[in-house]
Amino acid sequence: MKLKILAPFFFLVIVLMFSCKKEEDLVDLSDVNCSSVTAKYSADIVPIVNASCAKSSCHNAGSSKGDFTTYAGLKVKADNGTLTKAIVTEQYMPKSGTLTKEQRAKFKCWIESGAPQN
Repeated sequence: MKLKILAPFFFLVIVLMFSCKKEEDLVDLSDVNCSSVTAKYSADIVPIVNASCAKSSCHNAGSSKGDFTTYAGLKVKADNGTLTKAIVTEQYMPKSGTLTKEQRAKFKCWIESGAPQN
C-alpha cells in the first residue's frame, strides 16, 4: 500500500532531477567580447536558426511558440528578452541538440547590438 503512495513521489523526484539544467552545464559566455565577434543576421544567425530552431513542431512558420523562419518573428523574441534567456543566460534552447559556445556568442552579440536585420 505504501508503495502505491510513494511511487508517484519517487517518479516526480527522478523527473525533476533529470529535467533541470545544472548551472555547471551552462556554457560560460562571460568572457565573450562582442567587439571581436561577427554576428550578422543573414550570415550567422539564420543558418543556426534553420539548423536548430525552425523545425517542425518547434519554431517553424505558423508556430504558436514563435515563427523563427522570418526576421520579424525572431526580432520579437530578441526585443522582449525571451531569446536571450533561452539561448544565452538559461540556455534551455534548443530542446533537441545543442549549440556551441561560438553559436551562443553570436546570438549574444547580435542581440546586444540591437538584433539588426543585416
